[in-house]
Amino acid sequence: MTEPIRIGIVGAGAIVRDRHVPNLRKIDGVELVSVCNQSRESSERAAKEFGIPKVYDSWWELVHADDIDVVWIGTWPYMHKPVTLEAFNTGKHVFCQARMTMNLSDAKEMLDASKKTDRVSMLCPPPMGMKGDRLMKKLIHEDGVLGVLYTIHFQALSAGLIDPETPLHWRQREELSGVNALTVGIYAEIIHRWFGYTKSITAEAKTFIPERPTQEGPRKPVIRPDVVFCLCEMENGALMRCEWSGLARPTSGDQIEAYGSKAALRYNFTTDEIHLSKEGAPWQKQEIPTDLAKEWTVEQDFIDSIRTGKEIHPDFYDGVKYMEFTEGVFRAVEGGRRVELPLD
Repeated sequence: MTEPIRIGIVGAGAIVRDRHVPNLRKIDGVELVSVCNQSRESSERAAKEFGIPKVYDSWWELVHADDIDVVWIGTWPYMHKPVTLEAFNTGKHVFCQARMTMNLSDAKEMLDASKKTDRVSMLCPPPMGMKGDRLMKKLIHEDGVLGVLYTIHFQALSAGLIDPETPLHWRQREELSGVNALTVGIYAEIIHRWFGYTKSITAEAKTFIPERPTQEGPRKPVIRPDVVFCLCEMENGALMRCEWSGLARPTSGDQIEAYGSKAALRYNFTTDEIHLSKEGAPWQKQEIPTDLAKEWTVEQDFIDSIRTGKEIHPDFYDGVKYMEFTEGVFRAVEGGRRVELPLD
């Protein structure tokens, strides 16, 4: 008989409702025991929707309850560190949403706490690039198709912020999101997997729409940028140019291209298509073999790690590295200077 794994949810946002809960309910022996959302009313709605028996008014009470083994964190980044640290203190496993936390210092605290416990910890991986992840790593690392890597060109372009009347999002509020901006950290985690870590960063960013309406009505200032550009030197010697924009219309979507001494490689994150050009030949589409295609198995991977010790990623070290990149971009913009990594 499978040992039950009992889960308490802190923060039942969109990804928890749409992905995590439906997939967790498919896993044998997993029980959704309790939930605590932003308010009693929203917690009760989530409990009714998910069929969860217990509702808590405070996350602290939920984390300290003896009838759960896992704290599943679906809150905004400002809550990630305190909930994680207390979960470890009470002997719970931790699953935490991406944008690991508010800043690098908090991320390091979370990593240090994870090392002092035998509990499993995992960050939610980005869905972008997941399908072709194994093939990309095979082409780059096993097959060495690129040869010597020269340059990387990345862009994430959308029109999501182009309407000045679009309400202020939590991702644009410093007190909720910290140094995170757009999808900087999320894509940094993918770049690290495929091309390695960054050695230095120079960056520019701008908030073109300085105020937005809020859900409450009054307009408030926008602190986080609408557009971010950065130029990086990688540890492997390559140069990388990155652009994030919420003001691009029409948009060409999100993609990354890498150019090396033997070939060029492109991944389109919108279509999950991979193209390869060898020695200047026309781009050739690389079909993703069935045995290499990676599907969303995040919840099962986490539960398997608890039960079998299976290695999982992104772990908290991966998160520290992408928070370091994110804060490096932030410091480069704020200081108007080149920032060397790793950060102090």
